[in-house]
Amino acid sequence: MTSHRISLLSIFLFLSALAVATSRSAVAADAPPDSAAGKVKIPKGQEYSYIYDVLNHSLFRPITRVTDWPRLGRQATGNKREAANVDEQDQVRLPSTWWQPRIGYRAVSVERLREGSGTKGPAPGKWKIVQAKSQGVTPGFQIKDSKGDRFVIKFDVPDFAELSTGTEAICTRLYWAAGYNVPENVIVTFRPEDLEIDPKATTKDMMGRERPFTAGQLKAILAVVATRKDGSIRCIASRFLKGKPLGPFKYIGRRRDDPEDKIPHELRRELRGMWTIAAWTNHADSRGPNSLDMWVTENDRSFVRHYLIDFGSTLGSGGLGPRSLVTGTEYYLDYNIMLRQLGTLGLAPFEWEKIVDPRIPSVGRIESAVFDPTDWRPDYPNPAFDERTRRDIEWGARIVASFTDEQIRAVVEEARYSDPRATEYMTRVLIERRDKIVRAWLGKLPETTAVGPGSAAGEVAR
Repeated sequence: MTSHRISLLSIFLFLSALAVATSRSAVAADAPPDSAAGKVKIPKGQEYSYIYDVLNHSLFRPITRVTDWPRLGRQATGNKREAANVDEQDQVRLPSTWWQPRIGYRAVSVERLREGSGTKGPAPGKWKIVQAKSQGVTPGFQIKDSKGDRFVIKFDVPDFAELSTGTEAICTRLYWAAGYNVPENVIVTFRPEDLEIDPKATTKDMMGRERPFTAGQLKAILAVVATRKDGSIRCIASRFLKGKPLGPFKYIGRRRDDPEDKIPHELRRELRGMWTIAAWTNHADSRGPNSLDMWVTENDRSFVRHYLIDFGSTLGSGGLGPRSLVTGTEYYLDYNIMLRQLGTLGLAPFEWEKIVDPRIPSVGRIESAVFDPTDWRPDYPNPAFDERTRRDIEWGARIVASFTDEQIRAVVEEARYSDPRATEYMTRVLIERRDKIVRAWLGKLPETTAVGPGSAAGEVAR
């Protein structure tokens, strides 16, 4: 076992002592809105930490899986449980608050794909900072624009300008086109003099206590973000979602106080089949804390809508820098890899050692030559991905196959890379990874069509 893995194991064991204290907390809900059916009770908000999520799925849940005899029996007989929310044509049953049929099910023009979930961004004028960003690894803050609309502002770090913002712009559009609910994420630029601090603006200290946000803290944030030669600053402006936030969803179990959440999440086709799309986009950060449930009211009906958020650590980005070459080939704590290393005395080479770093700072580390579309892995186990079957994988592969070369290039161009090499490289890698996935799971590249595998092209889902 390498010293790298011994160190990781030590860290996991040390952090396990902290998991109980940071595992879950409840958030009070406001008074529920009226609906056509009368008073509707809003589900309680929920939160859980990154530390708890990593430890639970890397240490605790694997133990329960190896003692789950019914699961082991199904696996041994090749009779794994199939997705529970599919129709007679093996498609996601609609309407759904998780996913909508878009590319591969209905025509999506290049222009519409560029727009994704929206491209308005903040209105012209001053930005008023109302709160410092307290989650995620990238620096940022929350603002209100001149119209009073609220946004989260996220930045790149100086050594890797355009890396995190570029990947977020690309993957937000790809996942929107694939059918998922995502925020409106737009690349914009501003100058420091465009900012002002709301007198009531707050931040949180290391103990989680709210403190006033000061000009000194703003200066400290701007000192560690990428700034252009002309003094302007590039960022991602992520519009606040409509409705009341309820915290993240989990990729296992159900939200018990949501009467519409009847199917365990690990049995949902759109979550299990998302493994294929995550493999394509190297979304190794596919985990519960990077999601958000919103309580919304539409057409006199109130319900929970489920969003994927935070795409800044996808493709070749690790948030504050490039992804590791190991990303996508093994978990943080990968028992199979450890056993192999023990059995070979650490002499067996790894495929990822063949990867060639493109050395394009705004792209980070993502490639297509060594990429294995049959054995891609996120940073740590995802319960829904673990339950995937071939039918789930093929469902995702048909969506991936529906992206044309032209559409992929159009999405990459929305990253607005200043280096033309970045646009060309990222476009080529996404096309080649798509082709590998399609050949591995569908057998051959299908003829490009505007509307592909779906049977629900005429239906509208929430």
